[in-house]
Amino acid sequence: MAAGSTGLGMTGRWVAAIGIVALVGAAIGLWARHGAAVFFDMVAAGIAYCF
Repeated sequence: MAAGSTGLGMTGRWVAAIGIVALVGAAIGLWARHGAAVFFDMVAAGIAYCF
C-alpha cells in the first residue's frame, strides 16, 4: 500500500470494480436471455440515442 492511500480511495475502487462486474453481468444476462440479435439492437439503439 502506498503511504498516501486512504481507506476512502480503496472503497471507491471496490465500488467501481463491483459496478463494472455488475454491468458485465447484466450484458451477459441480456445476451443469454434475448440472443445476439436483440442484444445488438439494444446496443445500437443506445448508441444512436447518444448521437
